[in-house]
Amino acid sequence: MVCNVRPVSFNIVVQSFYQSLKIQDVWLGRMACRAMKWRGFSPVAVHPKHLFDEDRGSMLHELLRPGINFLDLGSGVGSDCIVAKQRGARKVVGVEGSQHNIDKAVVRAEKAGVQVEFIACDLEQAALPVADNTFDIINFSNVLEHLNNRVAILRDLKNKKTAEGLVVISIPNSETGWKKKLRAAGLDSRDDEDHKVEYSEQSIQEELACADLRITSKLYPIIPSFPWNGLIAMSAAVSPALYRRLQRAKRRFVQRNPQESIGWVFIAK
Repeated sequence: MVCNVRPVSFNIVVQSFYQSLKIQDVWLGRMACRAMKWRGFSPVAVHPKHLFDEDRGSMLHELLRPGINFLDLGSGVGSDCIVAKQRGARKVVGVEGSQHNIDKAVVRAEKAGVQVEFIACDLEQAALPVADNTFDIINFSNVLEHLNNRVAILRDLKNKKTAEGLVVISIPNSETGWKKKLRAAGLDSRDDEDHKVEYSEQSIQEELACADLRITSKLYPIIPSFPWNGLIAMSAAVSPALYRRLQRAKRRFVQRNPQESIGWVFIAK
């Protein structure tokens, strides 16, 4: 009988290679953030996607209009809050767990000449510190997967929107080819060590249903899931124009191969 079991040494080589790809991707992404400040592109260290990727957040930005109340949960360095205010939103609130990020967001909002209220709040420990039935658009981008109390925060979030309000949610996709390769090699496939969960299409629908929310749009792909995003981010330090071209190429690829998207963005009500 012929046995096709791979030798242990081969598995170790594959694991080491994949792990090195993950590590370099993370570190290059962090270096790209610092490089934006070093190069003078930003007063604070931010990822180049906040500066040079005009298509980032395009679905959310198309929903923004004058006179709305906009809430951004996990507002980070304030990019979407600034855009909302620039597009005429009446009330803009950013809720963020990191005071370091809030400090950056305040500097960026001041430089942009817009007034945004930023609130420090640990979403894991507290209910949302804003009034019920207030917001027309709620952005919940790349936050849900970091929480343990996901259903509770989704229920609270639903209470904060108006009756016709929309929630724009972005989450990681657990089923990309790259992540399946990592799991097959016995490695952690999560994009971030802090992710409590990553989603399949079925699992996100089930979790939203527990909070009495439902998806009302298609699942839009974001960018490809592969270990070269950090390298591409570093290209912005050399040439923002090159970075823009590479980002556009990534989006064309993922439109043709949506199953390889690092995650999805969608509307829920």
